[in-house]
Amino acid sequence: IKPYELEELDEEDHSIPADPTVKNFSYTLVDGQVYYRENSLMHPVEVSVTAENRIRGMIELRECTRRLIEYQTEGYPDEDIAAEQQKLNVLYDSFTAKYGLINSRGNKLAFSEDSSYCLLCSLEVLDEQGNLKRKADMFTRRTIRPHVAVTSVDTASEALAVSISEKARVDTVSYTHLRAHETLMNL
Repeated sequence: IKPYELEELDEEDHSIPADPTVKNFSYTLVDGQVYYRENSLMHPVEVSVTAENRIRGMIELRECTRRLIEYQTEGYPDEDIAAEQQKLNVLYDSFTAKYGLINSRGNKLAFSEDSSYCLLCSLEVLDEQGNLKRKADMFTRRTIRPHVAVTSVDTASEALAVSISEKARVDTVSYTHLRAHETLMNL
C-alpha cells in the first residue's frame, strides 16, 4: 500500500466572516471587493473584469429594487417612492445600455448564483422571442400596498372570514371590537 500524500495548498483563504445584513447566497461589496456570501462566510469573487462589472451593476439594481419594495410595503409617501423609481429607471437604463437585458445570457452567467437574480429578471417583461416588451410596472407605479389590519366588522360572518384570513383560525380574542363577538363565541 502506497502512503497517501497530501497536496499542499498554495492558496490562502481570503474568506471573511459573513455580514448579517447580507442575505445568504448573495453578492456584496466589501471595501470595493466583490464577495459572495455562503452561510457563515463571504468568499471573494474572482471573475473577469466584465463579469465583475456586471455583478457590481446588478448589486446596485438589486439594492434599489429591494429599497423600493420596502418603501411600498412600509407605506412611505408617494414622493419617496417616485424618487426611488426614478433611481431604479436611471440604474436600469445605464446597466442595460452597457450589458444588455438582465435576462441575457451574459448577465445570467455572471449573477445567477445570487438569490435575488429572479427578482431582477422580473423587472423586464419579455415577448415570446426573449426581447424586451416593456419595463415592469414597478418602474412607474406603486405595485404593493401596505397591509392594513381589519379592526372592526358588522356581522358574524365577516368576523369569521377576517379571522380565518388573517389568523388561519377562529380567533375571538383579537376582534374584541366586533359587534358580532358573541356570535363568534358560539361557533
